[in-house]
Amino acid sequence: MILILGGTTEAAKKAEALSNDNHEFIMTVATDYGFQSFSERFKGRVKKIAFTEETLAGFIQKNRIHTVYDCTHPYATVITELAKRICKDSKIPYISLIRETEKLMLDDKVVYVGDFQDAADVIVKKNFMRILLTTGSKSLHEFKGICNREIFARILPSADSIEKCIAAGIARKRIIAMEGPFSLELNIALINQFKIHGLVTKNSGKAGGFMEKIEACQKTGITAIVVEPA
Repeated sequence: MILILGGTTEAAKKAEALSNDNHEFIMTVATDYGFQSFSERFKGRVKKIAFTEETLAGFIQKNRIHTVYDCTHPYATVITELAKRICKDSKIPYISLIRETEKLMLDDKVVYVGDFQDAADVIVKKNFMRILLTTGSKSLHEFKGICNREIFARILPSADSIEKCIAAGIARKRIIAMEGPFSLELNIALINQFKIHGLVTKNSGKAGGFMEKIEACQKTGITAIVVEPA
């Protein structure tokens, strides 16, 4: 049995390829939204599990996993390091299919930061009053300290994501619940529609629509604040 760790487009591509070749596999995801989305495509092969060291080792042994494909997000460093270690201990292949991120030249309109708190500090320093967050619902609480500004959050259309927006103090009228990745044209339209001054993004690579967001910022003349993977 093959284990796919994921919930990303890379995970879907690998699952499709394995299905076409009649390989037995299990895909695990960490969120309700990921489980719902992938279950529709791969039926009973998808499980929602947030692994710990003990549960991952037990899962591999119980399901007789002989190969692990890591198709998690570039920012999911905890599960990646865990999978590497467990695979080594279990003496089975660990294969990374994590998407590569892209590095742009640093200029005054593309600002790289180390974490979300640094991103919030840049917003305050540059006095941006209307901000578009495209970093996902898990990081929204990092921006509660600047809730006196007009913060727009583009999130997945799930109840959990919307609840996290509300908990972070983001007004319902500024919640943009959509599933990406998004085109250049749509990014530009959202920036113009909401008169955005600065956009916060993670360096999610080509498959995550990173370049489309950067180019949209460049074409509209606003600043892109990029959080790099740890």
